[in-house]
Amino acid sequence: MKILVGYDGGEVGRVALSFARDMAGIYSAFVYVVTSMEGGSSERQADIIKAEEDLGFARQLMENSGIACEAQQSVRGLSAGEDLVLFARENDIDHIFLGIRKKSRAQKAILGSTARYVILKAHCPVTTVKFDVASILSEDLLKDRRVLVVDDEPDILETIEELLDMCTLETANSFETAKRLIENNRYDLAILDIMGVSGYDILELAREKKVPALMLTAHALTPENLKESIQKGADSYIPKDELANLTGHAADVIRARIEGKQGYGSWFSNLKPFFDKSFGKGWREKDRSFWNSFDDKYGG
Repeated sequence: MKILVGYDGGEVGRVALSFARDMAGIYSAFVYVVTSMEGGSSERQADIIKAEEDLGFARQLMENSGIACEAQQSVRGLSAGEDLVLFARENDIDHIFLGIRKKSRAQKAILGSTARYVILKAHCPVTTVKFDVASILSEDLLKDRRVLVVDDEPDILETIEELLDMCTLETANSFETAKRLIENNRYDLAILDIMGVSGYDILELAREKKVPALMLTAHALTPENLKESIQKGADSYIPKDELANLTGHAADVIRARIEGKQGYGSWFSNLKPFFDKSFGKGWREKDRSFWNSFDDKYGG
């Protein structure tokens, strides 16, 4: 069996890849991942480079699952729909996967587009996979994410591996190991302890690599550390008392990033009662100017 994934990167492409990977595993299929680009003056060099990086992710995803795969850019001067239909015929494809975004009524009416063309013209079955960040389940949003977890407590690392078994996890128990990993790999999320592993220094490295960071702490659970984490660019600050709910907190970070709300998902509003109880009444008064600014920015 041969499967084709029309892939343009991003969240929609990730979901289509996951579904194609799952089917390929069931039927021992070969997967072609194709990013169609018109070429010529319509393509910027930055777009070409990003497309190749995205294809690298697709290859890695398939290889990690033991799926035979070929991932490539296709530049033939055709529309994406024409290109995919032609590729499917040339390579005797048995099934095509495409990701689609949630659309308004007006968008649906003018669905010109690649999905409509492929559905109407392809010689084989076509599965379209919708991505809607507002309604997708936490487990599905985290599926196949590459996550770096840094903590010097082995039992914490083991627990997180069990909780986030839908992700691809890499762990580090020291700053040096974490630094090497984050400098040489791409991650969708970093989960960082503060004490014992120089968590703020790793946070700085994560910011430089544009990796969302969730601070998970027990010993550094203070108003000062909460403020410092926010100031230094952490996307979330979670007490280890909330470890059992880590899946929801991790998904909240990813969802907020996709929605362009870096640094503030629902974590603060959800955890404010916990902070009030742990830090005492009026704990924000000491830094009222900072917290007023925080509330103004994020609607707290």
